[in-house]
Formats: sequence, C-alpha cells, structure tokens
Amino acid sequence: MRKRDSEQSRLDILQAAEIEFADKGFYGTRIDEIAERAAINKRMIYEYFGNKEELYKTVFSTVYNRLTEIEFKLLETNLHGKEAIEVIIRSYFKYLKENPTYVNLLLWENLNKAYYVKDLDYVGGKYIVIEKMKKIIEQGKEEGIFKKEIDTEQVVFSLMSYPFTYFSNKYTLCKLFSKDLSTGQEMERRINSMIEMFLSYLCTDR
Repeated sequence: MRKRDSEQSRLDILQAAEIEFADKGFYGTRIDEIAERAAINKRMIYEYFGNKEELYKTVFSTVYNRLTEIEFKLLETNLHGKEAIEVIIRSYFKYLKENPTYVNLLLWENLNKAYYVKDLDYVGGKYIVIEKMKKIIEQGKEEGIFKKEIDTEQVVFSLMSYPFTYFSNKYTLCKLFSKDLSTGQEMERRINSMIEMFLSYLCTDR
C-alpha cells in the first residue's frame, strides 16, 4: 500500500509540475505552486526529485518521450508511400492538439537555448524515429512513388516541424488571419493543405 501511495504522489507532482512549467517556464514557476496544485507537502517534492531543476528535467523528459513512444508505435506499422505521409502529418496534429503542454515546454526550452535539458539522453530515441522516417522516404524513392532528387533529410525535418508551428504560432496567426485556428474545421483545412503540399512536392505523379 505504501509503495502504491508513493508512486501516486510522484505522479501527482509530475502532473502538477508539467502544468506549472508549461504555463510559466522554469524561472517563473515556484515549488510552492507545484505543491499547492498537487495537494502535497513541498518537502515531498524535494524528497522525490532533489531540487527544482531535476524536477523540471524529469517533466521535460516525460513529456518529450510521450511523443516519441507514439512515433515508435506509428512507425512500427507497415506504412509506406503516400499513406505514410498522410498518417504522419495527421498523427502529429492529433498529438499536438491533445498535448498543449508539450508545445509550451518546447517553446520555453528553446528560449533558454536548451540550457536545462542539454545533458538529457532524449536524443537517442528521436534519432531512431528520424531514421525510420528516412527509410520510408527512401523506400518511396526506390518504388518510384517519390522523386529520386528530393532531399530526404529535409523532408523529414519538415514533417516534424511544420505541424508544430501551427500550434506554437496559433495566437499570432489567429490575429493575422482573423480566424480561430483551434476549431476542428480550420485544423482539418490546414492538415489537408499540408498533406497536399507534401505529396505535390514528393510524388512522381504530381
């Protein structure tokens, strides 16, 4: 019973810290606020994580690896060609919509030039994902579905980054285009446009 309670307390702290860090960044977040949100004595936070920096690193790794796990499961399926491009784009949009804390944490960490997570070992898993995505593109080239002259690495880079900008810049884009980009209709328009853009660039029959 004690072990189960301990694990639940740790989970409660991580969930509260994820919200606070995503909202206010590392410097703006106070341990007292995390403790209050988690309904736990702040002494327990130090007992589980040592200090604020280690808690932040744990939160970042947890959130980052959440997407990597989804990418692994997705790319383990027999995806190839045009279907793969559409599924990848739709999967990124779905994840980013459902995980706004991921977007905010990445924005904060980039503002801090990856100062707090530069030593974390979260690159290895992402490297595997990148290589799997490259393999899909290369296979498409070999099958004559994708143009042989395209830069595979740049395509993968764009597949991973374009969906993110829709969410990271949504507030300013909403003002610029005078529309609510968070609606399902607007998001579907953007997804379809992005799929068409990638396929037009990639495919030999376009």
